[in-house]
Amino acid sequence: MDKKTNFPDLEILPPHNHFKHFLDWMISKPRMIIRDYVIKNFPDENLELEILKLNLELKEYELTVLKKEIQELRKYSNLL
Repeated sequence: MDKKTNFPDLEILPPHNHFKHFLDWMISKPRMIIRDYVIKNFPDENLELEILKLNLELKEYELTVLKKEIQELRKYSNLL
């Protein structure tokens, strides 16, 4: 067993092929660029619909809170 140092737990790493990693990157880079372009310029309509639904729900909650505040203000104004 070849060691890098005198420490018993460190071993020499297996040979690394830089050219193979470069080719993998060259093959996958166009796919990443196309995927990013599609995600950016052609958003999913379902996602937009979900966002709109959530915004509507948030507005409804805000409306109910405001209605309750108005009721409390009316109640306190009648007491005075």
